Amino acid sequence: MKVDLQLSGKALAAGATLFLGVLLAFSSVLAQGGGAGPVNAASIAEVIVAEADHVTPEEMAQWLIEERDDYQLVDIRSPWQYDDYHIPTAINIPLQVLFEADGIQRLSRGKKVVVYGLGAGHSAQAQMLLAMKGFDAYSVRAGISAWWAEIMTPLSLWDEDMDPAGYQRARQIRMQFMGGPAGEAAKTEAAAPVAPPPPAAGKKPARRNKLNLGRGCS
Repeated sequence: MKVDLQLSGKALAAGATLFLGVLLAFSSVLAQGGGAGPVNAASIAEVIVAEADHVTPEEMAQWLIEERDDYQLVDIRSPWQYDDYHIPTAINIPLQVLFEADGIQRLSRGKKVVVYGLGAGHSAQAQMLLAMKGFDAYSVRAGISAWWAEIMTPLSLWDEDMDPAGYQRARQIRMQFMGGPAGEAAKTEAAAPVAPPPPAAGKKPARRNKLNLGRGCS
């Protein structure tokens, strides 16, 4: 059974707005040391309500395929989780150190900063904190779990009765991220001709009978 990772826009906006209200109580503290200008709470709230503060997994995949260089992708999970699997091109700055001096210095103010975690919660919170520090910040909607479900998992594994419309497009996108030395070696191995097994000891290879295929055939 497919696990529905898509959260409703209203639920995301409501939760984000509530969290924003808490942050506004100490927004001036958040801006200190980050080189940010005054926090424009109204503008941030408008972005959240309009759901313009996130990037969908499919949009992220398209950005990667196009090799865009106007954004910085940041994985805020633990180092072992990042090492186990991460979205291509992402750098790892765990949430615990993201807002420390060393973490902030690794972020680019000249680009979009796109963060993601396991799901929607921490990455959405980190995105808002970064926005309040003056970054052009976004989050990957529903995190790496949605990336894996929507980009890396074949549609045919979810439901055998699923409408096949669109599966070829999804497959083309998925194959863009399944390369690398191991993947190329597997493709080469699969394409190589398979030699027949050697005859058993003491036995002669079976003779191939020539069939009478008729005139014009051999």
